[in-house]
Amino acid sequence: MGKGSGGPRIGCGAKFIKVILVLFNLLFFLLGIGILVVGVYVLVDPTFKQLKHITNNQSLVDIANQNGVNITYIDKCGIAFCVFGGVMLMISFMGCCGALKQAKCLLGFYSTILLGLLLAEIGIGIFAAVYSAKFRDLVTPLLRQSINDQYMGDMSNKSVVSVAWDAVMYNFECCGVQNYTDFNMPGNVWTYREGQVIPRACCKYKNRVTDWSGVLPNITDQNGYPNCTTDPSNVNSNYDIGCYNKIQSMINQYSVIVIAVAIGVGVILFLGVLFGFYLCKEIDELEDYA
Repeated sequence: MGKGSGGPRIGCGAKFIKVILVLFNLLFFLLGIGILVVGVYVLVDPTFKQLKHITNNQSLVDIANQNGVNITYIDKCGIAFCVFGGVMLMISFMGCCGALKQAKCLLGFYSTILLGLLLAEIGIGIFAAVYSAKFRDLVTPLLRQSINDQYMGDMSNKSVVSVAWDAVMYNFECCGVQNYTDFNMPGNVWTYREGQVIPRACCKYKNRVTDWSGVLPNITDQNGYPNCTTDPSNVNSNYDIGCYNKIQSMINQYSVIVIAVAIGVGVILFLGVLFGFYLCKEIDELEDYA
């Protein structure tokens, strides 16, 4: 059997696999675009920006590193999604070209990269499962410490961390990490209180508008409860609602999407590896008989 002008001729089964591989790579291309969009969103979303200000506090980072946990992962997630999405776009293009041109070397390189990505995805999944189990126990006291060391209430020239906490508490309608007692630990830097038990960010606002700048609106009879900071209750404030659980709920919502995408990508990677190596084998056998 000789070679045609378009490369070695393959059987019907291999032709079918070739078409399927092209279709899978088109789907892989679309998933790459989706992951790239998610990465850009994480980088520009104001919610994540304020959370990064809190978790990237150097003292917290140092303590967490001593305990074997890197809490700056939020800052890296957007970049990782962008890089991974871009890599997926290039790989899908490579797979389509290799399948259409029946280029054995290109298909072999493509399949090897997919296999590496599949193993990496499995490793990341295992790491995430182990990591999340101890994340809460370690991060909760660190976040409480950041309030104790950095939160300044309505003081002027506030730290970035303090502004970030105001934005988080106001928008998530929560107070502290676990509840308002996080603001009453010994040595708290929030000294300018004027009798306040909770900060203004913990108050309920009747006309609350999402604003991640960290600049809090004034409490008025029309917009809130003037006595909420000095005499907090479930009616006038969120004083007993912790921010960790609120944020965790938001992350869980994203996690469902991330897990679904990860499973989909994993299946496509696995099938891409099988189909890619299968076509390589078919082309190799045909070349041997050419």
